[in-house]
Amino acid sequence: MISKLSREFALKTEPERRTAYAEMLLSPVMHTDCTNARENGKNCQVYVFVTPDGKALYFAREKKEHEGVKGTVTEDYQGILRDSTFYHYGANHQECLAHVLRYLKDSIDNEPERTWNKEMRSLVQEMIHFRKGFQPPQEPELKKVSEFEKRYQKILETARKEYGDIPANDYYRDGYNLFLRMEKYMQNHLLFLHNSRVPATNNEAERLLRNYKRKQAQYRDI
Repeated sequence: MISKLSREFALKTEPERRTAYAEMLLSPVMHTDCTNARENGKNCQVYVFVTPDGKALYFAREKKEHEGVKGTVTEDYQGILRDSTFYHYGANHQECLAHVLRYLKDSIDNEPERTWNKEMRSLVQEMIHFRKGFQPPQEPELKKVSEFEKRYQKILETARKEYGDIPANDYYRDGYNLFLRMEKYMQNHLLFLHNSRVPATNNEAERLLRNYKRKQAQYRDI
């Protein structure tokens, strides 16, 4: 049970949940995320799916990844997903840039001698600020988006050169792995610049999961 919802109440909401499920499949963009939970002392997973218009569904699963996705909205969804964990589902994906900013800050703290991480963090912040000025159906101008893409690629070239001159050490490789990921999934880091319906972060899904985690902690302390 979540928030002391009884089985009777859950059954009464089934028609509403089925309707929300069907409507979410038609949404062009959907936020997704999952977190670990406990059920009778055993590990399980809680998934949340939320659309920009506020519809949200939670799913409890014994397993994660593909087994956990079965039977959820994501399994049949064909729009744009807001979490790269689900790269096998949906038509396209946007990396959460709030996470990327944190990872870049961590790289700056652990690799202060490198410049690419500082330049990339500044660029990501600038792109997010630029994108906030556009709301559907308004789209950012292609010339400015192209300039951002060129700067992004140039910073990746700087990172490749810096790691070539001074390779990442065994103690800290997260910065190097981040560079490789941002290079491989460049399109998925910059999708929000090409589609004004796609936010730059996955905050909607994460916010709903934080509500669940706080409630879970309260029950654990009782």
